[in-house]
Amino acid sequence: MDRPFALIIDDDRDIVALFRHVLDLAGYRTEIILHGRAALVRLNECTPDVVLLDLTLPVITGTEILHHIRSDTRLAKTKVVVITGHAHLAQNLVDEPDLVLLKPVNIEQLSGLVQRLQPTGETMHRSPIDEKTGCYNRSFFTSRLDYGLARLKQIDLSHFSVLLTDLDHFGAIELEKDPASAKNLLQETARILKSTLRPTDTIARFEGAQFAIMVEDVAHWDIPIVIGNRIQDRLRKYLLDKGLRPQVNTGIVLCHAGYVSVDEILQDANAALALSRSEGGRECKFYARDLLNNAYDIGMMSEMISLAGAERVTPRPRNSPIVRNINARASKFDLVASHGG
Repeated sequence: MDRPFALIIDDDRDIVALFRHVLDLAGYRTEIILHGRAALVRLNECTPDVVLLDLTLPVITGTEILHHIRSDTRLAKTKVVVITGHAHLAQNLVDEPDLVLLKPVNIEQLSGLVQRLQPTGETMHRSPIDEKTGCYNRSFFTSRLDYGLARLKQIDLSHFSVLLTDLDHFGAIELEKDPASAKNLLQETARILKSTLRPTDTIARFEGAQFAIMVEDVAHWDIPIVIGNRIQDRLRKYLLDKGLRPQVNTGIVLCHAGYVSVDEILQDANAALALSRSEGGRECKFYARDLLNNAYDIGMMSEMISLAGAERVTPRPRNSPIVRNINARASKFDLVASHGG
């Protein structure tokens, strides 16, 4: 049996990530659309079971999209949930939605709403928060990544970056110390990460002491590099003060519209993390896919290479990623390895 299909038409990243998180748990296939013109194009190509629709969209409004859906006999069975922070807009709609959801939205409201529209029998009340650290969990983080990738492809704004960092010997610490000490170490790690990053950056714990970070609106390649080195320095100091082995591994990937999926982004981030781990966590490792193709600002990258004092790199074939070694103290990029995609 095919899973029900939900089209999320909204440009609010927190709302989109929450919707995606809940709908994934409910067994839906989901797709994210961030502005009205793209929504109309997609609605002419597909027949969603449910549309989650923000009324205040850029380019073409949600009111116009709702009218389009109600005027298309092909979409007669599509349920429409209007999402708005303005009750008067919902009350004055000419075309009637199936349900109206007023912002702010919480996970309980959304879970109940989805089951009313298209019951799947799946549980949807799993929190997006990691209980041990108060950070987001992997499910919510991947939803936020999916939003970021859709934003790049549809609106072509700034790049975003993903960092994976872990405490290399956390497993041994769990065995040697009591559970309360291990939990305290995770909580302190989360606290240090939060104090290092901006409020708009997204932090999640994946498993063990591995944390994922999404840094949005990256205007220049050196931003995630500076952040990664700052994280490593602060975590190493904390571990040394606690008398623990201070190996902190960090892998970085800069994300662009050439990525096909979130899985591909995480695959590259894990490749960089593995390289950092293999060299004892001495430095961050940077993984760049299709480094000099049109997905990147080549002038910006050339400037960065020139400032770093590294040799110019010749273009490589598509799907030939490059891993670069980041040495912040020397301000230098060194080509260290090449990996298959």
